Formats: sequence, structure tokens, C-alpha cells
Amino acid sequence: MIPIEICKHLGKERADAFYDELSGKEVRAVLKAGGSHSGVPSTAFTRSQRLKAWRKRFDAEFEKENQQLALAFLIEWLMRHHRQMLIDYLDFLEVKHNQGETDEDFCETNSPEKLREGATMLLGKYEPHHVAVYLLLVGNLQETGVFDQTPALLEALGMSGGDAKTYADKHAADNPPKAEGAA
Repeated sequence: MIPIEICKHLGKERADAFYDELSGKEVRAVLKAGGSHSGVPSTAFTRSQRLKAWRKRFDAEFEKENQQLALAFLIEWLMRHHRQMLIDYLDFLEVKHNQGETDEDFCETNSPEKLREGATMLLGKYEPHHVAVYLLLVGNLQETGVFDQTPALLEALGMSGGDAKTYADKHAADNPPKAEGAA
């Protein structure tokens, strides 16, 4: 699932809660990474007024389906405020990392069963929609469909049970597993 879809399925209330966790500096970094400016009206004297102006800009960029901004938003939120979840998952998979950051394509080096087992561990420890955002983003970045084919994660993100099953089934049909030795 691509980042903008993750944000849309997450819903406005949860996306707003993620946004509220970010500092002004983090919001400006996301806007910059998304190719948007971080200037505010000269009448925005308080932090609250600046954050409100920036939030309107976020909404406008999401409406334009700004993929880079959605990606930067989710990464900033994860890395600055939920790093322990990343650390726990990588430790579970026995992946070498530096405080939750790794260059290893761990979705290729672990079986789908092991990846899902780790997802279940995280779901028991963290807010389910936080886990869903993290793992669906990982799936997108590492180009694996295992998380898109896991209805429990899709439901945790905000999809209904029926929609999650339909999405997972369609994704599995459109992305069959590669045969051994296939390039």
C-alpha cells in the first residue's frame, strides 16, 4: 500500500493525532521533504496558529495526493515518536540495526510466516493502527506484499473486515509468490 493510501485509510482523526505528535520543526521538515513551503501568514504569532496553517497545507497536499509528503509524514512520525516499535520488530527478526534503522532488506531474508509472527507480536504490544502503519509502510518500501495480504493489519489501519479481506485477496491474486530461483 502506498503512503497516501495508508494516510487515507488511517482516517482524518487518527492522521490528526499523528500530526499533533509532531513538533513545529518536524512539521517543517515534512513540508520541505514533500516539496511544499513552510511559510505561515504574518498573523500566525503562536505555535498553535502556525500548526493550524501548516495543517491546512498538509490537507491540501493530501488532496493533491502528494506521495512524497505522505511518505515523509509517516517516516517522521515513526522515527521521532515510535522508534521503539521499529527496534522491537527488528530485534524479533534478529536483524542488525542502529536504533531501528537498517539497510537490510529483511522482508526478503525472512519468511512471510516470520514477518507475520512479528506483526502479531507488535499488535499485542502497541496500538494496532500504529503497527499497521509501520508494517504497511515497510511493505511498500521493501516492495513486499506480505503485509498487504494480512487482513488483520488492514483492519487495524481502519478498513472494515470485508474490505480488508477483499483488498488482501486481490493483492494476493495480483502479486503471486515468486517461484524459487525466479529473477
